[in-house]
Amino acid sequence: MILFTSLVTALIVSLVLTPLMSRIARRYNIVANKDKPGDSGTPTMGGVAIFLGFAVSIFAGILIFPVLPGQSIVDTPLSWRSMCFLMLISGFFMALAGFLDDKFELSPKIKLSLHFLVAIIAGSLFLVNGAQVRLFLDGSSIAWLAAPVTLIWLLGITNSINLLDHADGVTSGISAIAALFFAALNFMHGNPAIAFISVALAGASLGFLFFNFPPASIYMGDCGSNFLGFMLGIVAVLGVYTPDGSIPYLAILSPLLILAVPIVDTIMVLVYRKKRGSPLFQGDKNHLAHRLMRMGYSRKTTILILYIISIILGTIALLLPTLQPYQAILGFVNAVGVISVFTIFIAHGEKGNHR
Repeated sequence: MILFTSLVTALIVSLVLTPLMSRIARRYNIVANKDKPGDSGTPTMGGVAIFLGFAVSIFAGILIFPVLPGQSIVDTPLSWRSMCFLMLISGFFMALAGFLDDKFELSPKIKLSLHFLVAIIAGSLFLVNGAQVRLFLDGSSIAWLAAPVTLIWLLGITNSINLLDHADGVTSGISAIAALFFAALNFMHGNPAIAFISVALAGASLGFLFFNFPPASIYMGDCGSNFLGFMLGIVAVLGVYTPDGSIPYLAILSPLLILAVPIVDTIMVLVYRKKRGSPLFQGDKNHLAHRLMRMGYSRKTTILILYIISIILGTIALLLPTLQPYQAILGFVNAVGVISVFTIFIAHGEKGNHR
């Protein structure tokens, strides 16, 4: 009931606010594709509606449910309310960084610098409040690497989700699916706070998806993709993926599978640009969705294919904690094999010329 409340609240607020953000964006000329002849452009303030949907859901949760049933945040001394406020503050700063890019079209270097700055601020806020990022390095001789690895992870996932936002309905749908799987895993393993936060992310994304599914009437912009990527990255770090609440080295496998679509998309695009000698951070039309459409699939079919792959990998991620270590490793290897076959199929199955 608690998770359902979070989902519905975020969904309704996002659903109601998205058309309003569309009108505001047009009024202040915050639009994309405005250079096309005869096209007034597509509003790019959907990310504001996503953030507000998430924020309202979290605030409602704090007011309605002062204490969540189950354990507190495992591996940290953070209370339920402290966790919520830290997530809201961190998410706000990353959404703001994206909004500035949507409005002023910042250079890739400035964008990455802002991402780095926000990640440092967010990490400091969590550490000051007692949160410890252990990941799979806890107890090892290289445990000191946890902080820099976490920073790289947050920057990587933020930019992966940002890069994924290249076709109608892709980022909002994939983010919603990922958030729901994070919610399920954390609910199963006694971490209701992260489950609640994840469901709020999913609800806000789904409310926006109603207007973003092809043909999209509004885009989320960097405000939305930065926010969703950063929040999913934090959720992945603070989530619990084993039955006893500990985080052994195998725990990293579930988040990797849940976020495999944006990760693989980013890797393929960067490898392609590197091979062609193109600037790594210059946009192009060689993402997974673009390649599938060049193979002859319709826009909607392409998006549904990516959704299905994300769901399949997320389901495997749900099963991993129930397996013996060697079984979990084999399951992960098989999933990587499926991903590899898919990427080879994409790389060699395109029709027409690359751009």
